[in-house]
Amino acid sequence: MFRSPAFRACAALALLAAAAASHAVGFDCRRARTQVEKTICADAELSRLDSEMNDLYRQIRAETRGVDGETGRRVDPIAAENARWLEGRNECHDAACIRDAYQQRIAQMRRDWGDALTPTQAAAAPAKSKNDYRYDRHGDFKIFIADLRKAVAADDRAAVAKMIAQPFADFSRGSSCLPGNDPCDEQQRKQSASARSEAEAIAKYDRIVTASVRSALKANRVRAYSRKLDSGEDENGEVQAPGVIEPGEYLLENDDATQQRVFKRVNGVYKLQRIPFYS
Repeated sequence: MFRSPAFRACAALALLAAAAASHAVGFDCRRARTQVEKTICADAELSRLDSEMNDLYRQIRAETRGVDGETGRRVDPIAAENARWLEGRNECHDAACIRDAYQQRIAQMRRDWGDALTPTQAAAAPAKSKNDYRYDRHGDFKIFIADLRKAVAADDRAAVAKMIAQPFADFSRGSSCLPGNDPCDEQQRKQSASARSEAEAIAKYDRIVTASVRSALKANRVRAYSRKLDSGEDENGEVQAPGVIEPGEYLLENDDATQQRVFKRVNGVYKLQRIPFYS
């Protein structure tokens, strides 16, 4: 069958466009396997965000990967960091969650790795928040909880994620749904608030920081460990069932027991550490 030169030219352009589209993201869409990857490939905005993040990743990695001069050990910090982020992104079940994960990650990369970026890329970094959090002073619970309340009130999800322990454990349904623990079924995983990284905590933010949690923080319904309430001893000194928290921990109280949260010192600073278990 005869095909005119104009037809063949148009066909070639169409093939080129299709090939370009298949590589519009940081992976080959023709090899997309997971639902998250397929969602990204089918959404122009998500494809753009993936490409933007991967451009930043390649630039940062080129500047930071190498060999430690003292130990001779190979270092690749951004690769390890991104692997943890991907685990969180892959927990998403819809486009909105994926978009939030990318936007938070891109902002974090520009903020934390600005020295490794070109002037143009660095200039695109968001302005420093007017909320200056005192992370280095979070060994003082009063400073920590004040910063956490401020970050939650501002819906500063990236800042809140930095104040959440990794891993963060959700025991409210009888299993934390983290590797090494009892396996969770599909329904438990969909409801779980357990998180292994900051990116995963951001992806599950609304499960961890619920409306009830925000209200309790706003009302400052926080109490320290109480021997009377938490020691598990009765008036005769006999040990009964222990309380929700242990010495050194703090509890965000809530009328709904499954909406309570525990704060614990982790590596010298306080973190939002777990949702307590209730049998």
